[in-house]
Amino acid sequence: MEQTSADITDVTAETFMSAVIEKSKTTPVILDFWADWCEPCKNLTPILHRLVEKYPGVLALAKVNTDQEQMLAQQMGVQSLPTVALLKDGQIVDNFMGLKTEGDIIKWLTQHIELQAAAEPADEAGADVQQMIDNEQFEAALAVLAGMPQEQAVWQIMDIHLKTNQIEAAQQLYDGLNVEQLKKPEADQIKARLQLARVDAGDDQLGQMKQLIASGQVEQAVLGLLELLASDKGNDDIRQLLLASFPLLEGPGLASKYRRKMGSLLN
Repeated sequence: MEQTSADITDVTAETFMSAVIEKSKTTPVILDFWADWCEPCKNLTPILHRLVEKYPGVLALAKVNTDQEQMLAQQMGVQSLPTVALLKDGQIVDNFMGLKTEGDIIKWLTQHIELQAAAEPADEAGADVQQMIDNEQFEAALAVLAGMPQEQAVWQIMDIHLKTNQIEAAQQLYDGLNVEQLKKPEADQIKARLQLARVDAGDDQLGQMKQLIASGQVEQAVLGLLELLASDKGNDDIRQLLLASFPLLEGPGLASKYRRKMGSLLN
């Protein structure tokens, strides 16, 4: 995966001592255990990237691909993914498992680090534009994004296009991503949202479920769709909407869990 900061590193067993233990003696290190198959990891990693870039020199991010470094994960006692630890002065001071929002992670960090006192955000425009998007001030956000580097702005521009139902505009930007960008977790999320946007919700019930997914209530919608599928197993619209929703689920193992439930209903 392309690194956007000198403080973001992929770690192996051989580099663990220098990149994590020794590094944490001068800079607090967020240690992220992840895997390609882990859907929550794909949501969490870009959040951790943003935080390290937001507070340059204050935080470092060390990422461990547990598929490639199984022994290291075992030695660190990792039992589920994602698992995140914070190291200071060569020691683990705190950890959490599963997906958290950026706000929750900041609260978690500030129990141990004075983020605001240590550094101001490196890119205040980038921080402000996300707040504009959250407040649905899309035109103002696009105006700020227009003045930012395309590689940095493209993710939030696609997010706005999807939130304003400009599917073709989002698709065009997605199709223009380069090979390195397509490896990013953000690309997987956009791809899943594009697939969801193109699913035809043929009736009112499916339309409501699709709206739930779009608003972030993915698991609630999946449960509702499974109930609908149980009573109408031949409905391809329900099946397509379920398949589009799975990559957007948050939480360890949820996608696999509900895929199995869907499979058992169809068998």
